[in-house]
Amino acid sequence: MTYLLHIVAREVPANDAEVLPFLEQIAGATISIAPSQQLKSFRDAIVKLFPCLSSYAAGDQALASCPWADGPLADNFKGGYGSVAISRRHDEVIPHVLRIASDLGVTVVDEQNGAVHRPQAYQVVLEGPLEGVEVEVAATQLAELMNQPLPQMVLLLHSRRRTLVKKGLTRSQAEVYVSALRERASCRASVSAEPRKAAGKNAPVAPAMAPPKTAAKAPSAPPVRAAQAQPVTTFDQPEFIGIQPDDRMFKAADSQRTAAAVTVVSIALLLLVMVLRVKSPYLTSIALAMQVLGAIAVVRFGQAMDSGLLRTLMFALLALVPGLGAVLVVWTYFRAAGALKAHGLTTRNSLLDADEVRELGGLEGMLPSTKFLLVLLVLGAAGGYALSQGLLPM
Repeated sequence: MTYLLHIVAREVPANDAEVLPFLEQIAGATISIAPSQQLKSFRDAIVKLFPCLSSYAAGDQALASCPWADGPLADNFKGGYGSVAISRRHDEVIPHVLRIASDLGVTVVDEQNGAVHRPQAYQVVLEGPLEGVEVEVAATQLAELMNQPLPQMVLLLHSRRRTLVKKGLTRSQAEVYVSALRERASCRASVSAEPRKAAGKNAPVAPAMAPPKTAAKAPSAPPVRAAQAQPVTTFDQPEFIGIQPDDRMFKAADSQRTAAAVTVVSIALLLLVMVLRVKSPYLTSIALAMQVLGAIAVVRFGQAMDSGLLRTLMFALLALVPGLGAVLVVWTYFRAAGALKAHGLTTRNSLLDADEVRELGGLEGMLPSTKFLLVLLVLGAAGGYALSQGLLPM
């Protein structure tokens, strides 16, 4: 059985049912046009995997294993349209045809069942500066590469958010962009598949076009990829696409925010007592609440670092000890900052903003650190009232 596949290096209708009629229209219109670079690359790639019939001498016994039904294959590609007819080894050849076509951004239409195999589109996501590279250095190079204002690139890299910088690429093209960002801008980037758009319903099975003449062919050659035309690295307008969720880093960032809140409130209480000489049961009660909040910060950081339960509880109890607890809270803050820097989420010891922490946790609404702070402040105020009314012993 001869299996016919249409190879299309141009935009095809979004509705699969309209694709075959569209191909019938363009097949004759491109007969005198030289094949596009995409089709040349596709043709070169498949004949390196499975040599063309015309490459073998007449009578060569290897012709019996050749999968192609006609040749030379060069005659089958004109303009942005071509076709290949497969007479044997279908299960081996077709997956290679589909893979190569997708890598090159070429559509394959299955004549037998009307299936349309559209190429997978890829996008390039900027992750941040390479390890050991200063943000300002990378931002200067990135601004030149992307033709964007330097202040914008500084803010972009300082934000530590994943940023979409190019989409609608083939995999090969996307890898060129990743290399350009690494070598010319000292930045890390990744390639990810774009979500596929919903396609129209498959076309009904259509009568097969007249298959090309059949002939014997030669055995396959070792796999060799065709050389790809390198795209010019022009980037789209940068677009923030968020931070990838990471439960451990979420807990680390949230524990850092909790430790920061404890430190700020504790310093304010200390100034009220030591400098302004304010004496109030409310201050005493809130100070105790901050000791508890400090212990919570230590526990949250222990969970982020996968510390053992016994070790975490021991540090939490030590955090309840006045004086020593303050040291442990500060230690937690800087340890969490170090963990975030090690994962490329920040370059200094400053806090991630609340939105970035939410993205790490995949959450919406109030952060746990904020909830803990509000609850303990309310409990501290309630305890101060109880002390002032003599409901609790001093």
